[in-house]
Amino acid sequence: MVKAMRWSCVLAAVVVLGCAKGGDPNRPQTYPATGTVTYNGQPVSEATVLLISTTSGGRGASGMTDASGNFTLTTFEAGDGALPGSYKVRITKTIVEDAPAEPGEPTAPGEEPNMGTQKDLIPAKYKDPNESGLTADVKEGPNTFTFELKD
Repeated sequence: MVKAMRWSCVLAAVVVLGCAKGGDPNRPQTYPATGTVTYNGQPVSEATVLLISTTSGGRGASGMTDASGNFTLTTFEAGDGALPGSYKVRITKTIVEDAPAEPGEPTAPGEEPNMGTQKDLIPAKYKDPNESGLTADVKEGPNTFTFELKD
């Protein structure tokens, strides 16, 4: 169930970011963008990192952290990086608690299905790019970001 929640976050990021054909010569140039997420000094694994462009009509980028808290951003195709520009940053790590073995099954006739309860594993302020205080500036060439989350 936890994996399903993580993949739903990744899918949501893809929907937000949109889809593009790989190798399109008219596509804007992306630049490598990687980084690390820590929370109270410890690496954060399986967190979703979303960069939201501050430029009107800009395009965001997303990535998921590994066991060491490292991530690689994607804009158009896996690992291609991000477009140059300024971004606000949203980081989430959520699990679902109290979910039934078979999600979506009604608990009784006429009742809504129990989908469990979402629980944030890092402070909720990091879910809101306007409240997180996190920003990123992507420039031509390789880009490396360190996001140190605290209570």
